[in-house]
Amino acid sequence: MKDIYQQIWNCDRHKFLVSPRDVNGKWLDPNADILLDEQVAAFGRKDLDLARHPLFYRVNEEKLNNIPTYASLIELLDNYRFDNQRSEIVTQGEKAEIEQFIEHILLTKPIELARKYINERLNIACDRNEFAKNLKSIWFDLYTNYFGEVLVKDASGFEHIFVGEGKYDYDDLPDKISGAISGYHSWIKFYLDEKQQRVNYLGHNYDLQGNLGVDNPYVVTVQMLLRDCDTKKNIDIELFKKKGCFFIGTSPECEIAMGTVAYYESLVNYKFKKEKRRATINGAVYDLALYRNIKQDGSRGDRIRSFFPIYLRKQRRQLRQKQGMPHMYRLFE
Repeated sequence: MKDIYQQIWNCDRHKFLVSPRDVNGKWLDPNADILLDEQVAAFGRKDLDLARHPLFYRVNEEKLNNIPTYASLIELLDNYRFDNQRSEIVTQGEKAEIEQFIEHILLTKPIELARKYINERLNIACDRNEFAKNLKSIWFDLYTNYFGEVLVKDASGFEHIFVGEGKYDYDDLPDKISGAISGYHSWIKFYLDEKQQRVNYLGHNYDLQGNLGVDNPYVVTVQMLLRDCDTKKNIDIELFKKKGCFFIGTSPECEIAMGTVAYYESLVNYKFKKEKRRATINGAVYDLALYRNIKQDGSRGDRIRSFFPIYLRKQRRQLRQKQGMPHMYRLFE
C-alpha cells in the first residue's frame, strides 16, 4: 500500500505541472504551468545576489486565480502583520474568509483522504463537521509560542507556514531595520511576493550536490531577502532567510492535507523521530518536519507551528536506473 503522502499527492487534481531547465538551459516542458528557474547556488550573504533572474520565470495565473482553493487562500495572505511582535486584529471579514477557505478545501479529494486516514489508520474519529472545526483550530487559532527568549503572541500555523513571520531588529541602523524571516513555506506566497518585487531570490541552498532542480522540480530550498518599508517612519526593512524549504506546484488543499496528517501522526508518535517523518513521494525521499507550538512549560502544544519538506535524495532504486532526462522529469508529474 502506498504511503499516505504519496496518496495525497496522487489525488491532487489542482497541482500545477512544473518544468525546470535542463543542463543546457532549455525548458524540459515549455508548456508547463510553472517554469522554475533555480539558476545557481546562493553565496550565503544577503548583500550578494548571484541569481540574475526570479525563481519563477512563469506561472499560469489563470489557474491560480480561478481555482477556488487557490483564490480563497490568496485572500487570506493579507490578513496578517508580518512583524511577529505586533498583535493581530482579526475582523469579521477575515473570519469569513477563513470559513470560506475551509469550505473550499473540504470539497477536495486530498482533504477527504486525510480525514479518512486519520479516522481509520490513526483511530481518531471525527465526522466532516468536527473535522472542519479541527482544521480551523489547529491551523488558524491564535496562540503564544514560547520559543527562546522572545515570546511570539498571536501566532498561528497558517500565518507561520503560508505567510511567514518577520523577526525585526529595531536596534539596527537608524535608517534601516534588518532581521530574519521565520516560516514562509508557501510557493504561492513566494511567487506573489516575487512578482511584486517584495522578495528577492538569492539562489538555491541545498545540502546535496548535483542538478537537483532538474532531478526534482517539485521542491526547492532557497535563500531569500525580503524588502519592505515602515511607512510611518519612512525606514527601509530588509529581512534575510538563509534557508527556506517548500513544495512547488502543490495545491493549498494538498499542503493542508499533508500537514494535517503529519500533525495527527505527531500526536500519536506514528513514524515520527525528532519531529520529522520520513516519506517517499514520486521517487524523492523527504523528511517532513512538523513542529507543534511550544507551551510555557516547554512542552509541545496542540496547534501546528510549522510544516515543511526537507529534500534528502532520490530513492535508491531510482539512482540505480539509467534514465534519460525527459523520463526522469515524468517521475514528478
